[in-house]
Amino acid sequence: MNKVILEEFKKPIYAIDIALYVIFVISGFILLNFSEIGLNDPTPYAPFIFYTFAFFTILAYFANRRKGDYELLMFGLIDVIVATFILINMYALEGKFIMADSVLIYSIAIVINKAIMCNKLLKERNLNFFPKVSVTILLIILGVFIVSSLYNKIEVGVMILGYYFIIFGLLSLLEPLMAIISQNKSFHKYVFEMLSYEEEIAEREGMVEEKEEKKEEKKIRAKKVTKSSIKKPAAKKVAATKAKKPIKNRTIKKIKK
Repeated sequence: MNKVILEEFKKPIYAIDIALYVIFVISGFILLNFSEIGLNDPTPYAPFIFYTFAFFTILAYFANRRKGDYELLMFGLIDVIVATFILINMYALEGKFIMADSVLIYSIAIVINKAIMCNKLLKERNLNFFPKVSVTILLIILGVFIVSSLYNKIEVGVMILGYYFIIFGLLSLLEPLMAIISQNKSFHKYVFEMLSYEEEIAEREGMVEEKEEKKEEKKIRAKKVTKSSIKKPAAKKVAATKAKKPIKNRTIKKIKK
């Protein structure tokens, strides 16, 4: 059986992330249209919405798989968990609070997921840490406001949920857009100098140069060893032929006598 290894991309494709968060924004506007029709309770079709988000999020993860980055994969699993939670509790006695409880779980899980990624980016001295932290803080504020609104104004739950997805999508769009800007070398250098990271960069560059010099030295030594190993057998052959020649002369003399 051949092992199937999923390819990991060295450079992220930010267009996929942008497309994913645009889907959230579009879904929010669709929910606002539902409120105009008079469908104010989002509970019956909320599982379908979250399962749809899960599908596109997991698809985005595999289409833009990055080494050590499992944020989108966990995000998709959170969508699945929340959708399943709504389905299980849809016909509970306190059904009017299910949507508020679901958004509460959703907000807490997303903040934890982003906090884990923020910690990873901070250790790597990655500039994407700053937009991600900013978005995480704004999502905490947004989650608190939306959850409190859903508990107090459940009669307009569709409209509240629609605005939540619109703002969530727009805030999340800041991450890939800022990541594209941070790829500019001059901007990258300016920020690192401002944060006093230039000394660490110099040290890393020095370590890289030392490694390259050591590799070159090893190559030169390997070449010398191969040359010496090639010459030694030739010397042995010459010595052997010199040793054999006197023996042949002696045998010839004996025959002549």
